[in-house]
Amino acid sequence: MSVGSGADRAGRYVGVREVAARAGVSLGTVSNVLNNPDRVTAETRERVEQAMRALGFVPSRAAGQLRSRRSELIGVVVPDVGNPFWAAVLRGVESVTDRAGLTMVVGSTHQDPRRQRRLLRGLESQGVDGLVIAPIADRPSQWAAFEDRRFGVVTLDRRTPRPGGAWVSLDNVLGAGLAMGHLADAGYRRIALVNGPVSVSWCAERREGAEAALVRRGLDPAEVLVEVEVTDLTVEEGGAAVAPLLDAHRVDAVMCVNDMLALGVLLATQERGLRVPQDVALVGYDDADFAPALNPPLTTVRQPSFAMGVAAAELLLREGDHGGEDRVEFQPQLVVRASTGTPATARP
Repeated sequence: MSVGSGADRAGRYVGVREVAARAGVSLGTVSNVLNNPDRVTAETRERVEQAMRALGFVPSRAAGQLRSRRSELIGVVVPDVGNPFWAAVLRGVESVTDRAGLTMVVGSTHQDPRRQRRLLRGLESQGVDGLVIAPIADRPSQWAAFEDRRFGVVTLDRRTPRPGGAWVSLDNVLGAGLAMGHLADAGYRRIALVNGPVSVSWCAERREGAEAALVRRGLDPAEVLVEVEVTDLTVEEGGAAVAPLLDAHRVDAVMCVNDMLALGVLLATQERGLRVPQDVALVGYDDADFAPALNPPLTTVRQPSFAMGVAAAELLLREGDHGGEDRVEFQPQLVVRASTGTPATARP
C-alpha cells in the first residue's frame, strides 16, 4: 500500500494530514502504517487504521506506482469479452497473471480501430506493466509505447512485423481451409462466407484460406462464394447478415468466421422454418462451449482458446526477462458435427 488520499462520507477530500491529526500521530507514522507496518506498534497501527476508517480514507495506488514505477497491472485488449472464445482466452491469461500477483485490465475493441486507439491510450495512462493485444489493425505504432514497459507486448492471433516481437497465433488460413474444404467436399456450391472487416488481419486470413480451399478443388470462388461482411462478430449481426440470402434461397451452406455469428445464422434459419443441414448447412469457427449443445450440434473449427491465453501470458512474462521463445503457434482442428450433415473427409 502507499500514501494517498480519499474522501469522507460527505465527499470532502481526505489526505494523510487529516488521518495523522485524527490519530494524533505524525505524517511519517501514517506512511509507515501504509508501507512499513512492522515499524509501528500494534496499538499505534490500530489507532491510525481506525482514523482511516472513520474518515473514509483510501490509500492511493498511483502514489505507489510513482515510487516503484510498477503498477502490477497487465492490459488485455481483445475483440469482444462477451464472446466465449475470448472469455476463455482471458481465463487463460488470468490463470498465469494471478500466480504472478498481477491484475488484468481488460477492454473490447469490437473491431473498431478508433475504440482500439482509445483503449490503448487509457491503458497507457494507467501505467500498465505489459500488454496482451489481439489487434484489429496492422499498426504496431499504436502499441509501441508499451514496448519499453516492464513486460512489453505480446500480440494474439496474428504475426506482428515488429522486430523481435512476441506473438501467439493460430493458422487461420489452414483453419478456414479445413472448414470451406469440408463444405465443398460435401457438395455445397452456393456458400455464404460471413466475415468481419478484411482490415482485421485474421478475418483476411480466413477469407484467404476459404478461397484457396475452393481453388484447390478446381472451383471458382467468384462462382461459389457469396461474401457477407459484418462490422461486429455478434449473434445479432450474424442473423441479420444472412437473412436476405435465406429469404431468397440463394445459398445452400453458410460458413461463419466465429461461432457467435453461426449461432445468429442458426436462429435466423429457425425463424424461417428452414432445417439445418437439410436446407442450409452451417459451419462456425472457434468451437465455443455452446457449439456441441446447439440443435443441431455445430460443425466448427476448434481453437485452443484457454491454452492460447496461457501461452500469451507466459510469453509476456518471459519477454520481460528477455528470454525464451518469442513465438507460439497453435494448429486448428475441424470438428464435424450434425450441422453439415454426413461427415466428409476434410482436407485443407
